[in-house]
Amino acid sequence: MNKDHVNGTVKEVAGEMQAQVDRVAERLDPQPPRLVTLRDGRRVTVRAAVGSDAAEIVQAFDRLSADSKYTRFMVHKNRLNPAALERGLHPVPGQAFVFVATVPASDGYDIVGAAQYVRANDNDDRVCEFAITVAEDWRGSGLAVHLLANLVRRSRRDGYGTMEGLVIAVNRPMLALARKLRFKVAPVSPDATVMRVERQLRACRATSARTDGDAPQPS
Repeated sequence: MNKDHVNGTVKEVAGEMQAQVDRVAERLDPQPPRLVTLRDGRRVTVRAAVGSDAAEIVQAFDRLSADSKYTRFMVHKNRLNPAALERGLHPVPGQAFVFVATVPASDGYDIVGAAQYVRANDNDDRVCEFAITVAEDWRGSGLAVHLLANLVRRSRRDGYGTMEGLVIAVNRPMLALARKLRFKVAPVSPDATVMRVERQLRACRATSARTDGDAPQPS
């Protein structure tokens, strides 16, 4: 048996094992994919991130400009932290969650947006911290509104009472989005270069009806 054949077999087995893990995770905490039509007419599938998304998330990060990376992470970053990526793709149920927005591509699919929340403090299970990334050619489409609205609903389901995030002050579109979905905005640093956005969440209801301010709207 030649080496290439062995390597190919190992990759196939590893891929199938990851797919099985993803299917089990979906059964334990189902988040059905949703096909969303954006205000510009383009369509994306919004779903929970899974382990097999790792390569596509790295590619999506690499496609961002240096300015976009700085705006998102508030530091100059050339590559994703592998440990952080692993945590994001395998969130602790009830504490963290990651949505991705995908579109068909020649190699299967591309990720054009991602949004996540995590517990903000290990000693406080009432507050979560969120972050959103949208591909540059998908900005202004309303995708960020859908992603943030999904985060609000999902974090409420996980029992959080407050959602917060840090936004660099020059990221005006993100601050406008936060205000649209009823987040309060206040400066963190004395020179107001970093802003904190915060929203109090209502208690989770038995029904899945949307509350005012959570429904995706044009942006």
